[in-house]
Amino acid sequence: MGDDRCSRSNSDSGLDSLFGDPSESVTSEYRGRPTVDCLDDVVYGLRWSDKDDVFSPTPQWTVQPTIDTIVLTLRNVVSSHKQYDVEHLWDGTYNKIYSVSYDQTRLIMRVSLPVCPRTKIESEAATIRWVHENTNLPVPKVHSYDSSRNNPIGFEWIMMDQVDGMPLSHCWTSVTQDAKERIVKQIAAFAASAFGMQFKGIGNLYPLRSHLSGSRPRWTKRRLRIISADLRMKTQELPNEFHRKIATRMLILVDRLRNLEDKFFPTPEIESDQSFMGDSDVESTDEDDDTVDKMARPREPTMLWHDDISLDNIMVDKNGILCGIIGWECVSCLPLYEAYRFIEPLTPHGVTQRKLGDSRRVAIYERNLRQHQVTLLRQLFISSMRDLCPGWVSIFEGRRYLRDYEAAVQNCDNESAYETVELWVDAVEKTETSDEVPWHLHERLMG
Repeated sequence: MGDDRCSRSNSDSGLDSLFGDPSESVTSEYRGRPTVDCLDDVVYGLRWSDKDDVFSPTPQWTVQPTIDTIVLTLRNVVSSHKQYDVEHLWDGTYNKIYSVSYDQTRLIMRVSLPVCPRTKIESEAATIRWVHENTNLPVPKVHSYDSSRNNPIGFEWIMMDQVDGMPLSHCWTSVTQDAKERIVKQIAAFAASAFGMQFKGIGNLYPLRSHLSGSRPRWTKRRLRIISADLRMKTQELPNEFHRKIATRMLILVDRLRNLEDKFFPTPEIESDQSFMGDSDVESTDEDDDTVDKMARPREPTMLWHDDISLDNIMVDKNGILCGIIGWECVSCLPLYEAYRFIEPLTPHGVTQRKLGDSRRVAIYERNLRQHQVTLLRQLFISSMRDLCPGWVSIFEGRRYLRDYEAAVQNCDNESAYETVELWVDAVEKTETSDEVPWHLHERLMG
């Protein structure tokens, strides 16, 4: 569960007046109330399992939503006089996806486990609305949502338009290169628009009437604190000695990363009366460090950043025309140097790793052809951004070392990556400045 990206982000232009619409939220008194356990227990229905990986527990449903409770919710929210056709489509890691049809309307409802209760769905609704109102990127319209559990389903849910078409990952071969280039240019235009409407501070967008307010210190500091607490517990409670030794190594790595933060984010010389975002944090022994961090550093310039515009989340029609971008769950406003991840979807991992046929020669040819196409699309993306937004390109090319530190924080407790992070930290500790390391961690982790 990890980092501190569920803090509020506000721009200086009053844009939070756009964040969501109170009419979209349907939190209210329902007919057919959920069970008392559901309302009293904030993690009702959720269990974390570390059976397969002690360092990366997975969520499990202990209570299953039912079609009947979904229909009852629809009758309360939409109309009690309509006939509803509800079908379970698939399960994600944290969600169950349903199709909802009535009259001539086709919608998607996503019912969510209480991971980041309330904040995740509220942020998604506000983010999609902001993208719709401030950019030309096609996104689904949110019709309604409930970030509480005070509903017949007993879980948070969100309902939005069903985007036509199919994932680009399913039709990569049949879509022409010209169509792929059009899509890349549309994503570049979105990136340029988002870069041009920056925020101050790292965090998520929320509706104006969200239950959440306030903010947190630098997310890397917060995440390292959370990781440290989790690893300390593992060093004492894991039954396997080998796993305890790994947790101890990871804990040492966290401390080394903390010691490197000033090398990557040196404290600027500013006036003592500079105003900063955030309120006091009194839940940890790191409180004094947080106070210094907030008093010494100005708020970070950020932009809205979609970390998963993958081929599975790019929906196209049979001609390769972009129908919509989905997957806005947990999208955040992050530092400008993190915006490079807009080009990650141009690596079609799912396509290139899929079995390509019986002939080894054909498989190798098709794989190499895809990688060639992806290389051309990456070059097109950078070229488009150079024309649309030179400032983005300047940050992309000049701040790779900051992306390395962010990648180290994200992967220091990853059992398959922490040793690579250790090698990178070894190299950084031998340098005078953060940009002298001869290789880039984030590039090596991407493979």
